[in-house]
Amino acid sequence: MTHAADPVRTVVVIGAGPRGTAIVERLVAASTTEEWQGPLTVHLVDPQVGRGGAVWRHDQPEVLLMNTTTCQTTLYPDESCHPLLPVPHRESLADHLAGEGLGPSDFASRAAHGRYLAHVLETALADADPERLRIVLHPAEAVDVTGPADGPQRIRLSDGRVLRADAVALALGHLPTALGPRSQQLADAAERHGLVHLGPANPLEVDYAALLGREAVAVQGMGLNFYDAIGMLTAAAGGRFEEAPEAEAGLRYVPGGAEPVLVIGSRSGMVYRPKPDLPQEQLSPYPLQVLTSERVLELAVRSAGVDHEGEVMPLMLAELRRALRGAGHVELASDEALIRLLFPFGRRGGDSADAHRRTREVLASALVAATAPDPAWVLIHRVLIALRMQVNRLIDLGAYTTESVRRDIDGHLRNAFASWASGPPVLRARQVLALEEAGLVRFTGPRMHLDIDEEAGRFAVRGGDGSVTLCDGVLEAHLPPVDLPAYRSALLGAWRERGEAQKDHWASRGSRRRMLTGSIAVDGLYAPIGTDDTVYERRLLVGVPVSTAQPGSAITAEPGTSPQLLRHAEAVAVRLARAGGALAAE
Repeated sequence: MTHAADPVRTVVVIGAGPRGTAIVERLVAASTTEEWQGPLTVHLVDPQVGRGGAVWRHDQPEVLLMNTTTCQTTLYPDESCHPLLPVPHRESLADHLAGEGLGPSDFASRAAHGRYLAHVLETALADADPERLRIVLHPAEAVDVTGPADGPQRIRLSDGRVLRADAVALALGHLPTALGPRSQQLADAAERHGLVHLGPANPLEVDYAALLGREAVAVQGMGLNFYDAIGMLTAAAGGRFEEAPEAEAGLRYVPGGAEPVLVIGSRSGMVYRPKPDLPQEQLSPYPLQVLTSERVLELAVRSAGVDHEGEVMPLMLAELRRALRGAGHVELASDEALIRLLFPFGRRGGDSADAHRRTREVLASALVAATAPDPAWVLIHRVLIALRMQVNRLIDLGAYTTESVRRDIDGHLRNAFASWASGPPVLRARQVLALEEAGLVRFTGPRMHLDIDEEAGRFAVRGGDGSVTLCDGVLEAHLPPVDLPAYRSALLGAWRERGEAQKDHWASRGSRRRMLTGSIAVDGLYAPIGTDDTVYERRLLVGVPVSTAQPGSAITAEPGTSPQLLRHAEAVAVRLARAGGALAAE
């Protein structure tokens, strides 16, 4: 990166969630070093600044929960990150919430995580010497960033202010998007027939009360947004869950009176299993013996590309068999038993007979295994988490053929991994089963499809078994996709119009066939590339909108795992400081 002769000595961070907060914390750490040539001003811009950002804001309902335990979240780098800057604080989310009575293995509310983020920012503000680093907070939205590729940038805010800066970091997170063609068809049908359609969105932005009083609502998606909807919808209805030891789930649901029946399904039919209740020492990564890092690198250099089903899936199954046999769980250590566990409706979600009963059984047995907890089930859970990391590395390295990514990874493996490794806290699974017992949940299984019955004026939900259920509402229970052309962000819309951003692509080995993604194309890791291939070096993007270049953009940073979130935060902080003249150029 080159520099203007006279720096403005100002930088801007857009986004005050985990990434934006971490960047500010690393800037403060940099400002305490002997190499610092202050003063420098950093502006932190976010409508929810000081409250944890949009997803984690600390004033949200306590009903929304994290799906990682408190000991698995931190905003301070440790030795695994190999930080170059000082680390004056080590307080994890578990440390911060201990005073609220939560233990290291507990699942906190998202609001509690927001309180932690706000605390980290407050600590950074207190640590910053204003003679060396001045931090200014702006509770506003950044609506545009303009400027030359390698010169000062102008940041226009929604409150009318315009900031001038040497460089800008953008930690935008999940952004609202325009409805896709199919979602728009559903929305248009809802308007024609007086139905309700709630498209993909952050759960905090969904009007769940609009579903109350409806007879039946189709829910597309069986992942974390579905579980969020359970909490938010029952709260909006005024229902309550009561302890009921005689019930299978240990809960009984007392309706508020306006709840609809939820008709739930997805393409794969895989409901996310609850995460097991484990002590802190069992939450550490499982040491793989078959699909090791060395094996990953060996596969990644094959010029013809790797076929997952033929070359990687056998290694995954071998890893699972080895682990289960070693622990004495011989009855599960066969490929047939493991395939049944991983893909309860088959690899392609083709087997959908008696889907409601079978889905309920999967969830109920997973709940028992997670709460006991069952040693074999916990072992499979831990091994799959480790295997998912290795498969993600193969994807990141471009090892797979394009065909295998489409057919195998996107076709069924991502859902299987997510179902086992990205599930909700046990409480949510108990609540879903209590709702099913109350007659308010019906599972359609895999290959769920939504049609519009114009004659009946209803949505028609078709299950994989051919059954049809008429509904007067639809909830698309998933986050908006990463899709640059569809983003409704004013800032990214302005970049699109001026050609200052373009879609990224991913290319496999072998054929080198390119697959366009919705992610923003960047040079290296951070700087967006315009449609004329101009690299905007003074704009540094991190997180979800650049997920092709920064795959595996987790929402939190886990201690001891060299989390990408914290490593990128330090790298971006250093680049900001160099652009602003506070650190010497390389």
